[in-house]
Amino acid sequence: MTNTPLLRPLAAALSAAGLVCTAPMAWAQTEPRSLPAVTVTAEPDNYSPPDSSTATHTDTPWLEVPQSSQVVPLAVIQDQNGLTLSEAVRNVSGVQADFGFNGALQPLIILRGFPSVSMTAYGSISSTYYLDGTKVQGVPIDMTNVQQVDVVKGPNSVLNGRAEPGGVVNVISKQPSAVPFFSLEQSIGSYGLSRTAAEATGPLNADGSLLGRVPASYLSSDSIRNFVVNRLGSLTGSLSWVPNAGTRINATLSYSDNQYRTDYGVPAIGNRPKDLPWSTQFNDSPDLSYAKTTLFKLDGFHKLDDVWTLNAKLLSVSSRTREVDVSPYRVDLGMGTSAAQSCPGTGNPLCRYYLNARPDGHYQTYQANADLVGKFKTGELSHTVLLGINRYTSKKMGTLYTQQLSSANIDNPVLGSTSRLDTSTAAATEMDDRSDWTSLYLQDQLAFGNGVFLTAGLSYERTKAIYGTVGTAPNEQSFVKPRLGAVWQFASDQAVYAQYQQGVSANNGRDTVTQQALAAEQSRQMEVGHKSAWLGGKLSSTVALYQLIKYNRAGQVAIDAAPYYNWVTVGEARTQGLEWDLSGQLTSQLSLIGSYALTSSKVTRDPTYQGMQLANVARNTGSLWARYAVDSQWSAGGGVFAQGQRQCDLGNTFQLPGYARFDAMLAYRFRWGQSRSTLQLNVDNLFDRKYYTSSHQYSSDWIKLGDPRSLRVTLRVEY
Repeated sequence: MTNTPLLRPLAAALSAAGLVCTAPMAWAQTEPRSLPAVTVTAEPDNYSPPDSSTATHTDTPWLEVPQSSQVVPLAVIQDQNGLTLSEAVRNVSGVQADFGFNGALQPLIILRGFPSVSMTAYGSISSTYYLDGTKVQGVPIDMTNVQQVDVVKGPNSVLNGRAEPGGVVNVISKQPSAVPFFSLEQSIGSYGLSRTAAEATGPLNADGSLLGRVPASYLSSDSIRNFVVNRLGSLTGSLSWVPNAGTRINATLSYSDNQYRTDYGVPAIGNRPKDLPWSTQFNDSPDLSYAKTTLFKLDGFHKLDDVWTLNAKLLSVSSRTREVDVSPYRVDLGMGTSAAQSCPGTGNPLCRYYLNARPDGHYQTYQANADLVGKFKTGELSHTVLLGINRYTSKKMGTLYTQQLSSANIDNPVLGSTSRLDTSTAAATEMDDRSDWTSLYLQDQLAFGNGVFLTAGLSYERTKAIYGTVGTAPNEQSFVKPRLGAVWQFASDQAVYAQYQQGVSANNGRDTVTQQALAAEQSRQMEVGHKSAWLGGKLSSTVALYQLIKYNRAGQVAIDAAPYYNWVTVGEARTQGLEWDLSGQLTSQLSLIGSYALTSSKVTRDPTYQGMQLANVARNTGSLWARYAVDSQWSAGGGVFAQGQRQCDLGNTFQLPGYARFDAMLAYRFRWGQSRSTLQLNVDNLFDRKYYTSSHQYSSDWIKLGDPRSLRVTLRVEY
């Protein structure tokens, strides 16, 4: 293969966007219309992790990847009846919850001690994850449209551009199928829960070269918590053109409408959350917030020859938003007009605000990406070479408003009559909130023989980003980041690995007082581990030891004037620990997924908080969920999700107690006419344990509670 010309694939990569749009006609003229054979199989029903390319952007066997990466398969999500992304990733070690805005369907996630979104810009904090490889923020996930959830641990900037150091959560969407399939699902449950979902997919023409898929769902849920509401409607249409085995083009258009009222939880009094009735909550905004999102995605691959394959994608996300939650906050900002609006700062009574409310917002994301993958040999050495380019832009628009409202006595709140945000009298702030990112990366995965593999990668990043008042100059920076990993697969089912990599999450912020650009938040990680694929690959295990350091870490300092805080670059934090993940099929009847993490976190350099632990990071966390198939019809399952005590703010002034939550399920499968049907019961928090999931690291007034015991009944009909 050494005679393979390189100019042709390199030119193809540079013209990837044009290739995606114009190539179908050319390919149809040059390639024979022969399709691969189709094998009809049932949906996988065990917990063995499916294939994933998130960690390497190539189809690399899991044992050969020098990094801890886990997959939560569809079977686990369905058995647990997961409604949110956080309910899926709780099965993975080292994953915890941060305090999330934008309702329960847009959670914030912590990986290896660090949030998945930078806390630099208060107005930009929203749920962040990757959707089919593209970074998105503030977009709700319809879990009925999810095929699997990939979690890759540690910095991943070399392949994913701007990324927080803890890792990447990549949601993999369901794709059109060559096998006709139709399903209808209805769930009802406690506290007004109702979810209706339907899906139809299959070939659209006689030769099966055109495939289609249309899913739709609507979720509605109230809460035991006063005023808390979550609604999500979603409609998607997907087309796939598959003219031959070496070519596939996918086009997806989706629309979602998420309406919510954020649960701000309860305040801390002393060093513990105030023990208030489970229903008490202080956000009684008369209007629901919303995110109405349109997403268009065009992606595909084309095998150029026996060596080179081109993968390309374009994505556009446009979201109209309204953020009008009422935020309880013990600090009196002095914006009130009467003594009734004041609060002493002790946590009771609480002041309440429209705090950085954005009643008319607009969020946009665009990404174009092309990966050129080549597989060839030089002598006895096998290469898998990846050459990629990634272009990403995002922008969030809309005036921010702050308005002080009446305060609330936390022991006897009188709520429900709060007035709407008055933009004519509220303090208004115009912020420039945008990010522009370009990445070039090169990776070579070398196979030396005898089970020895080496992965070496390098990326060049250029960024122009800002979160500041209109007219503030953006931060412009560039970076070169490496990754290096080695694997020794000393047996057919076992391997050990080591890796080092660096990451960057360029800082949007500027010092509010001096207007100086903040240094970029960067990271580095060392990791060693052991992987095994027991029982013929049915049961997968990963044990990892790591040390992860985030430096140029940004933090918040209070000031006396609007916007009442200042962002500065305050130092360095470190996490290190042991993680174990286990997933798969133990016997023909028993499937399980489990995890354990021992995490040590510490602020290693900071003028104020040095020596403190990171917020919301428990030293010990673990989970174990198992399902047992009694026979071909009946199955039962259950599990426990546990966390130890956590520090809750930067100063470690209060803590959340540890907890163990138990869930259970019972399912019955049967034939209903021509359909395959399942009736399933899920009971969450079986023992009705009151527990706290997370707190905001900058406020002692926003502590979220878990839900009490709740039941869900689901009927799923499939054809």
